[in-house]
Amino acid sequence: IERLPAHAKVEAGGHRVGDKGYFYAPTVVSGLRQDDEIVQHEVFGPVITVQSFTDEAQAVEYANGVEYALASSVWTKDHARAMRMSKKLDFGCVWINTHIPLVAEMPHGGFKKSGYGKDLSAYGFEDYTRIKHVMTSLDD
Repeated sequence: IERLPAHAKVEAGGHRVGDKGYFYAPTVVSGLRQDDEIVQHEVFGPVITVQSFTDEAQAVEYANGVEYALASSVWTKDHARAMRMSKKLDFGCVWINTHIPLVAEMPHGGFKKSGYGKDLSAYGFEDYTRIKHVMTSLDD
């Protein structure tokens, strides 16, 4: 937050909570541009960035126009739009009308610079295995 550009606006939060530990108030930042650091890098904290867009195509362009792609969410009452957007979003996880719930049966992991492979679920084991096919004839 300390490195926000002058055109950004902290709508809520933006400060530490208490004087012990590393607690930060839930924060909303608006007025951002696509090339701003806070848009381009993952923020692991209670911070959300808000950008205006003109249509779905620009929203997808902005969302996918980052180097990190761990997770994303689509918020809408229009389920067809949510499905259309989730298909176009290049993220390891896309939530619809929610954010963060994880279940052990579903794979979780990012794309791009957000990691390699998946954890959780049976898919996580694939990163630790190497498949080999051996065939033999027992006719002798």
